Amino acid sequence: MKKKLVIGCAIAILALGIAYGTGAFYYKDKFFNGTSINGIDCGNLTAKEVEELIRKNVEGYSLELLFKEDRKEVIQGSEIAYEYVLDGSIEKLQKEQSPLLWITGLFGQKREYQTEEEIKFDAEKLKEKVGSLGPMQDENMTPPTNAYIAFENNQFVIKEEATGTALDKEAVIEQVKLAVEKSQKKWSAEEAEVYEKPSVTKEDATLRHQKEVWNSCAAVTVTYTFGEQKELLDGMVVKDWMTYDEAGNYVENTKSLQKHIRAYVNALSAKYNTVGRSRTITSTATGQPVQVEGGSYGFLIDTEKECNQLLADIQGHVNTVREPIYARAGVAYAENDIGNTYVELDLTAQHLWYYKDGAMIMDTDFVSGTYYNKDRRTPGGTYYLYYKQRNQVLRPAPNPDGSYDYESPVDYWMPFNGGIGLHDANWRWKFGGSIYLYSGSHGCINLPVSFAGKFYESIEAGCPIVCFYR
Repeated sequence: MKKKLVIGCAIAILALGIAYGTGAFYYKDKFFNGTSINGIDCGNLTAKEVEELIRKNVEGYSLELLFKEDRKEVIQGSEIAYEYVLDGSIEKLQKEQSPLLWITGLFGQKREYQTEEEIKFDAEKLKEKVGSLGPMQDENMTPPTNAYIAFENNQFVIKEEATGTALDKEAVIEQVKLAVEKSQKKWSAEEAEVYEKPSVTKEDATLRHQKEVWNSCAAVTVTYTFGEQKELLDGMVVKDWMTYDEAGNYVENTKSLQKHIRAYVNALSAKYNTVGRSRTITSTATGQPVQVEGGSYGFLIDTEKECNQLLADIQGHVNTVREPIYARAGVAYAENDIGNTYVELDLTAQHLWYYKDGAMIMDTDFVSGTYYNKDRRTPGGTYYLYYKQRNQVLRPAPNPDGSYDYESPVDYWMPFNGGIGLHDANWRWKFGGSIYLYSGSHGCINLPVSFAGKFYESIEAGCPIVCFYR
């Protein structure tokens, strides 16, 4: 019985030995169970089989590129001739493995290795591919903007810089090449810091100092209104009127500031003054448009007063909406600045129409200045009634001896153009027609007595008076 037991054990040992030896022989050119290289399960595979797996894995490589605005691009390994290069490292690992330890793999022992994957690619193809990407095209790039000073809510503030989407193309190519060399799967342009950077940031000391200086001396907003039109004068303009030293600090220079103010007010006057401008009205007699040139009616900015007011506004850092100070003003700043109440003097028809609130309420024939005597001819133009007076004596300039060529008492005197005005003329018994050509007045508008009194009572100072020949 003992002999049989001994023989059985010997046979078992011999079988185990044969199995162990067979396993050792099997794993002499294969990796043990539980072996992984670069994350690939290599158990029971030869070095060449592992290399083929790695090659297939490597040559399926792609790199995802991330850009701003959620733009993504992908470079496939096949586009840049990306391939695995055998370097013997896998075979070396296999040979360093002792076949006698093969059984450890059967009992769950793990062996994990990380080797450098030798790869190669065509750098020129990579450069060409990267250069062709959408985000690399100039038309798709927004350049960076520097931090700058803006004027908001009556104060200067610093607006933050922005990087935009403009790329440093050479840096992109270099950084992507490094990513490919390292076999990275993802690459971020922002993390690689390849976007062009602004040269001035919100932390710039000079910018911050300038903001403080401008806020201390140029914070003002004056919004001029001209009817529906507006002109904005704010600190962004006024800051350039100030004087600064080499360090950017404000230096008081009132004369220079006043010079800029006057130039600005003169520019407003040239643009918005309406005195003497051409106006178009519809002739009551013909129903046709008539161009009326010249005259004293309209808007006229008082340059001196407005300059003084604007200086005070700037020095007081005000925020205001206002009209300029006018020396003279029309009814309304609009295309039709005479409004709906006015006197139409048709010097050709020798007829007056008086419109009030758009309705014609009075009209009459009249006699104007003698047309064929240029010194007495009534000039055309748009004017306004200066004032009205009762019981006046009209006289020309005195002669050297103090006498007058004529003295004409009138009951109703309404001047509108220097010494020219509307008045009653009790010495005339006929009006209208062609009287004015040779026997007109010295320039005034002679009215029938019966009309003059009612007209005087109705018209008010400042009423527009439009005179024209057709």
